[in-house]
Amino acid sequence: MNKDFIMKIKKRLIETGILAAVFVAAVCLFGYLTNRDDQDMTADLGNAALPRISFACEGYEVNPLSGYVEEMDAATMRDTITPVSGERLEMNIQYIEDRIPSVSYAVYTIDGTQKLYDKWINVTAENLELDLDKSLLDGEKILRVTLHMEDRDVYYYTRIVDSAEFYMGQCLDYVNDFHEHALAKAEGVGVGAAIEPSDEGDNATFQHVTIHSDYDHVTWGDLEPSVVGTERWEIKEAKASYTSVLLEYDVRCRGEENEEDLYRVKEFFRVRMSAGRMYLLNYDRKMTQVFDGSRRVLSEKGVLLGIAPYDAPYLINGDGTIVSFIQANELWNYSRDTDELSLLFSFVDAENTDVRNLTDDHEIKLISIEENGNTTFAVYGYMNRGPHEGQVGAAVYYYNKEKNSIDEKVFIPSNKSAAVASEELGRLAYYSIKEETLYMLVDGTLYAANMADGTQKEIVTGLQEGRYVVSEDGRLVAYQSDGSLDSAAEIVIKDLSDGQEHTVDAGQGQCVRPLGFIQDDFVLGIAHTADIGSTVSGETVIPMYRVEIRDPSNAVIRNYESAENYVLDVKIEEGMLTLNRAVKDGASYARIESEYLANNQKKEERNIYLESYETELKETQMRLTFADGIQDKSAKILKPKLTLADRAVTLTFERAGLEDQYYVYGYGELQDICEKAGTAVAEADSVSGVVISSDQRYVWERGNRYLEYELEGKDDLIETLRAQLNAGGRPIEVVNQLSGNKGIDLTGCTAEEILYVINRGTPVVGMIDSENSVILIGYNESEVTYVETSTGSRSSVPYDEMDRMLSGSGRTFIGYLE
Repeated sequence: MNKDFIMKIKKRLIETGILAAVFVAAVCLFGYLTNRDDQDMTADLGNAALPRISFACEGYEVNPLSGYVEEMDAATMRDTITPVSGERLEMNIQYIEDRIPSVSYAVYTIDGTQKLYDKWINVTAENLELDLDKSLLDGEKILRVTLHMEDRDVYYYTRIVDSAEFYMGQCLDYVNDFHEHALAKAEGVGVGAAIEPSDEGDNATFQHVTIHSDYDHVTWGDLEPSVVGTERWEIKEAKASYTSVLLEYDVRCRGEENEEDLYRVKEFFRVRMSAGRMYLLNYDRKMTQVFDGSRRVLSEKGVLLGIAPYDAPYLINGDGTIVSFIQANELWNYSRDTDELSLLFSFVDAENTDVRNLTDDHEIKLISIEENGNTTFAVYGYMNRGPHEGQVGAAVYYYNKEKNSIDEKVFIPSNKSAAVASEELGRLAYYSIKEETLYMLVDGTLYAANMADGTQKEIVTGLQEGRYVVSEDGRLVAYQSDGSLDSAAEIVIKDLSDGQEHTVDAGQGQCVRPLGFIQDDFVLGIAHTADIGSTVSGETVIPMYRVEIRDPSNAVIRNYESAENYVLDVKIEEGMLTLNRAVKDGASYARIESEYLANNQKKEERNIYLESYETELKETQMRLTFADGIQDKSAKILKPKLTLADRAVTLTFERAGLEDQYYVYGYGELQDICEKAGTAVAEADSVSGVVISSDQRYVWERGNRYLEYELEGKDDLIETLRAQLNAGGRPIEVVNQLSGNKGIDLTGCTAEEILYVINRGTPVVGMIDSENSVILIGYNESEVTYVETSTGSRSSVPYDEMDRMLSGSGRTFIGYLE
């Protein structure tokens, strides 16, 4: 072997080594660049670790409470109410994994501002008795239980009340019997006699069954349900006149594509004991099929959701090949081209039957989906398990399909109840993946927090309610950028996904108001500043002479304009505008009948769409239909890992207490937060619910009043009220002066809805027009009694006649609550 040959071999080896080293370095660099944001740390949510507590009530285990790792705003923690019989309350601690040396408990006023009682006890067993003095149970109070564990304190909240006059045992027995007999289709407790079938019931679906559904649907048709595990009982309201109970449980039912299907169920009861007999006042049951990607959930037409809501949330990519959808509070992603089903998020663990995972105090919201299927989403409310277990807030996540990973981008904690936090944070937060920026509206200031460089800036300040609107998906925001609510001449419409914006200018002497969005179309109103005035009740209004709908290019596509009538406010539902109008009546504005304006823009045709179909057994079902169909009906199941990245950020905003907010609760859950009491009462009436003020006073309750009532001992108050109204006083100012600023504008309510306020021992002013009024002082089962303000004479008329009398003012009522 000659020397030259040896040198050539060495040279080639060196060159090969260099190339190999370069290749290895390139691979390492690529891996670093690809995964540097993830820090190579992945995990699942882990098991729930916090104990759960519950209470004994008349032989039933009720109100299973989840624990919080921080003290909460007690006034918002009104999800359950626990009746106390005598002066002792039996409490059970469950799922104890760490030693609990002691427990303390405290009783607060219903607004959470004053501590009335506290006590410490040593833990010697899982079952404890809490001593509560009878004097503490005069009206509703808040009970806070604290488990003092070795490494932390865990807090639990419920309302408490004396159950002496509530017939609680009979009410719970009735609920239990109805529930079991409906499941078994056994007519023993009088299910058929208790329900009220009518046209209001949707007898084409088992997804939502009410007291107005027919007997076959209330008793589950031919589904043959079998409860999985145990029912979770929550007492929502406890009054002498009614008790509200919510049952949550899982059932397995006969299937069609599969032998059995699993469902999550919420079953609500409102019952009353009267004259020794139980009455069913309201019944509402919702069931949603649990999507299980390992079973037959695909057909040649699309993704089978089964028995599910008509409006199941979903997003699709541009070419209609990938869809992300929410089913039974779980988020899934399906890609037709790669034939993959991915479970992106769920607090439920299919391999772990721990009931704590089933706590349904959170909601998932889809934010955006990219062409390749990458999906941004948020989880609002109580965090069952994982790194934020025991906290309430909003977590924003990003699903990277190529990496098969979920990256937490930001977490925003809250000390409010899960329901209130979800309502507040859900409509005021948006995360832009493109800009890596969280937009957050806090106490009138819109912030932009950049996750990449850690900077935070104010976009605009001074945005009180009415000066801004947000689209349903949170991507678009429109706000007045100058002046005040009644003088702003410019609106900025901003797309938070990419930062693009444009403006609308009203012109000199005019005010422009943001009213809402219909998908991507913006709705605004224009008013002459010279027209600003007040309604007959004294409420300041900005009457708009023109309402416009503008498309994303800022072109006007629809409008309403009138030289005689004005628009006071707008309600947007399913692409339709309800224009609440008024006419000038002297120096005031009197409400008239509403007008309607439809958005006639055609919806963009998409390759994937949600549609219903029917089968004999399960009746109406939902399907995400692919226009081009699906070829492979057996997809690969993926479960992405949660990436614990160093760049995940926790943002804390100090929020001021909200005033003049009205919370609507119905069917055992928070339904809405309203700015106007009249709007809140109308919503609560439609869901057989209650309205609670910001300071936790009951503003209105469905059914909690006497059948007949008349004010007594209030003649002097009524005469003073008459005198001041006759002297030209504005109704809201007069009522506020006489009640110590407790006046409530209940405009839009019906006379029958107002009876609750009268039953609380206070008169209600009803406006006939801008100058004439009546004072409602009593009622019986069909008529309302009133005093003519101008003459002092008393009369009674049927409820609907009173509504007609006040129609000229838009049914303006002004009352107050002691």
